[in-house]
Amino acid sequence: MEFSVLKINLDGKNVEIEKFEREDIYGIIDYALYLHDEVYRTYELDDPYDPNNVMVFGKGPFAGSILPGTHRLVFVYKSPLYGGLFPSTMGGAAYQFQKVGIDFVVIEGKGEKPTVILLTNDGERLGVEFHEIELEKLIEIWRGYKEEEGVYAFTQYLIDNFADKFNGMEYRIACVGPASLNSNMGAVFSQTLRKGERVVGSDDWAARGGTGSVLMRAHNVVAIIFGGKAKKKFPKEDIGSIKVTKQIVEGVHKKPMNEVISEKTVKYKYNPKLKTGGTFGGNYPAEGDFVPVLNWQMPYIPKEDRIKIHENIMKYYWEPFNKEAIETKNWTNCGEPCPVVCKKFRKGHHVEYEPYEANGPLSGSIDIYASDISVHAVDAMGFDAISFGGTAAWVLELVYKGLLQPEEVGLSDRPDFDKDSLLLKPVEASEKNAKLVAELAHRVAFAETEVAKIIGEGIRRAGEVFDEKFKDRLGYGESFKDYGVYTPLGSNGEIVPTMYWAIGNYIPLPIQGRYWTFYQFGVFLEPEELANKIVASALYEYWYDNIGWCRFHRGWAKSVLKALFMEAYGKNVEMEEHAKKMIRKLINFAKKAGYEPVFWDSMRVIDLIAKGAEEFGNERWAERFKKEKVATAKEYLRRVLGEYSRILSVDWVI
Repeated sequence: MEFSVLKINLDGKNVEIEKFEREDIYGIIDYALYLHDEVYRTYELDDPYDPNNVMVFGKGPFAGSILPGTHRLVFVYKSPLYGGLFPSTMGGAAYQFQKVGIDFVVIEGKGEKPTVILLTNDGERLGVEFHEIELEKLIEIWRGYKEEEGVYAFTQYLIDNFADKFNGMEYRIACVGPASLNSNMGAVFSQTLRKGERVVGSDDWAARGGTGSVLMRAHNVVAIIFGGKAKKKFPKEDIGSIKVTKQIVEGVHKKPMNEVISEKTVKYKYNPKLKTGGTFGGNYPAEGDFVPVLNWQMPYIPKEDRIKIHENIMKYYWEPFNKEAIETKNWTNCGEPCPVVCKKFRKGHHVEYEPYEANGPLSGSIDIYASDISVHAVDAMGFDAISFGGTAAWVLELVYKGLLQPEEVGLSDRPDFDKDSLLLKPVEASEKNAKLVAELAHRVAFAETEVAKIIGEGIRRAGEVFDEKFKDRLGYGESFKDYGVYTPLGSNGEIVPTMYWAIGNYIPLPIQGRYWTFYQFGVFLEPEELANKIVASALYEYWYDNIGWCRFHRGWAKSVLKALFMEAYGKNVEMEEHAKKMIRKLINFAKKAGYEPVFWDSMRVIDLIAKGAEEFGNERWAERFKKEKVATAKEYLRRVLGEYSRILSVDWVI
């Protein structure tokens, strides 16, 4: 396929536009992997913040169509956290980006000062502008601008200063916060803009893996503003036409397109059977006592107490959400025309499961009004909310146990971080813990203490430093890492898993912390069966990210992808074979970079897996874990990776 590529070199502010064509490249991960592996050989880079760690971002081949979900903006880079090549996607933003008239942008080199890049297209010509901002001024804006802070303040500053550059064209802003300057967990933030105003509840992020950290620390790019009037032309059938698109979708599904989309996305909009909607509304009733709480302490909390904690979560977390977001129909979307309106908001806060879980129950807050404080602070600072929430929960437990002191971290108090607090004083404990998470977000984002700077490296790396720095505080054979929950890769790679007690989340894979795995909670499978389900999931998760298609639409989109490639581009794509080929390339890249599977170096993760066998009803494995926990965990992992390797014809083993 042919793609238009804009190459930007920050060293000399050089810009080049080229047409790129290769038969085996269908989307942005395909292209980014080609660049990183064959052209820049970034697997050789020891420093992920080397300016040669090119940031590739862009849209998928179906952006510009009328198909909902096809406008995710995808970023691909070598991750400072996990170590390999990593994709991160931002909902809706490619709807504005596709009007710039290019497919992909490649950023290399590093600006002397923090730089804002403007991409415009008046319908005839592409325009690229660079605007520098002093770091001191940027930090001043992050600390406060028009009574806001962080990415929200910076977004408003950019609107105030650059809106006139777009001359009435629809545009969008993607920017970073202080977390990208001082941690490995920085994200890229964006909100829908409507008539120059930010749309409440439309927040979206390219977060996982450290997207913002690479954008700023490798390239000194702090914002990209894009918009225009260009129109997409498809080489074959025009899937920008509702008539053409309906024929394709209905030809596959044998029922009206609107009906298909509505049926397959009911969880994310509104489920009349459950009388709730969105990830937050649907997940908490479904998970029950398997909800992650108190830094993943579920293996050590009796089931009856977990059930009571879940009852409190439903009362203080879920019920207010349902009343204030669902019953009021405070729903919006990510900024592209889409009937699902999956984004729920209340009291000015966009509420989704992962951020509110990681910086809520996992971090000791089960009162939604308390978590509004913590989640907003984490978001404002520009963190990947999942990574930061997992890290914050780890830190709060360490402080609670006395392994770190509040003043060392920069916290004003010790948390109430035990099950009795969530059982007996849920509101009071939540308010205290959420306040401390918000404090920690600011300390780490602005690197305000020595310990906060270390925490910004991530759990695994910070744990190694603390093991040496505070070794007198540990018991025999104990490590700070034993309290952390992350999936390890290589000697220092790590990613905080998504917020489900799911065995597939802890398996070291070439891509983790996203959904390229089997993440069903409450299930303990035989290792070979788990491997097969992981691969089956990864093959199509690869495609959704590769072509920038929202995975909330996967229920109906999966079966039409092949037909769309044929009708719109005349390409007969072997979907699963291509995905296998590219995952093999991702594996080879990770191995060349020195990031291969390793056994878990956190006892908390091993306990989650061992207890999972018991809790999820696999008696045979549960008995084996009780007799030889570590040895059994090693065998289980080896067998999962062995089968995974066999299916994909790779050597991805410990």
